[in-house]
Amino acid sequence: MNQIRKIGALFALWIAFSSLAYGQFDPTPRKNAVGELDKPDANIVKRHHFKERLPIQYPPLREADLMWQRRVWREIDFIQKQNHPFYFPIEPKYGRASFASVVIDSIKAGNIVAYEHNDPMLFQLPMTPPQFEKSLTTSKTVTTIEQGADGTQRNVEKVIEDEMAPSDIRRIRLMEDWYFDKQRSMFEVRIIGIAFIALDPNGKMTPKFWIYYPHARRALSRAENLVMGGNRAKTNSYATMFEKRMFSGLITKVDNVYDRYINSYTSQEEALYEAQRLKREILEFENDLWEY
Repeated sequence: MNQIRKIGALFALWIAFSSLAYGQFDPTPRKNAVGELDKPDANIVKRHHFKERLPIQYPPLREADLMWQRRVWREIDFIQKQNHPFYFPIEPKYGRASFASVVIDSIKAGNIVAYEHNDPMLFQLPMTPPQFEKSLTTSKTVTTIEQGADGTQRNVEKVIEDEMAPSDIRRIRLMEDWYFDKQRSMFEVRIIGIAFIALDPNGKMTPKFWIYYPHARRALSRAENLVMGGNRAKTNSYATMFEKRMFSGLITKVDNVYDRYINSYTSQEEALYEAQRLKREILEFENDLWEY
């Protein structure tokens, strides 16, 4: 009797595994409840995480608890290897897009507001859609030779305008605040704004527009990209990459009495050492707060 039960159990298991194998390798397309063919999915799992993700709320901060604060301007060059996840892919593919592409598309869709560059940057001049489109327009002067009615030739200069591609944005500038919250005894940093920098017709790197980062966090938290190493299971949103400091940047200015940038009082060779000195000065301030 027990032998018959064992044979019956083995037979049931064989049927179950056969059905599972047949279901996995069924050559006929499956249909949903409506009777329509299921659409293929290129992923092995349904990826809902980034579509439903919300940014982590900032902890409350009172003015009375703000013991120390310093504003820092930092430039991130996408050419550096550590910053490649912000620059690639150049063209959107496989559901991924570069940081500039995500921001530009979000601005056009109305999810993020673009602001004009101003000094000091207080985010008081929002761009209208025509102004934003104009900021993405590049122009160059081309000299051509034209022949007149009398047969003479003359040089004619023409201005050709073209739309700037997201890949033309090679740098971004962060405006961030480092502060110490004595209520929580935490030394932290918050990004205030991000400027998108590209070459102007004179060959100078110029900010095209700014975004106010706290208002853009929701859109950036739903845009994912691959981390270095290409692990698709460990993709990060752009908001996570900024807040986990997964980038390499160079300090260009720190709050000072003269309100000047580093390159205005140092040579190009010494600017790197000055930026490292200011970075070390900020970090050493935190160490000096504690006694052991």
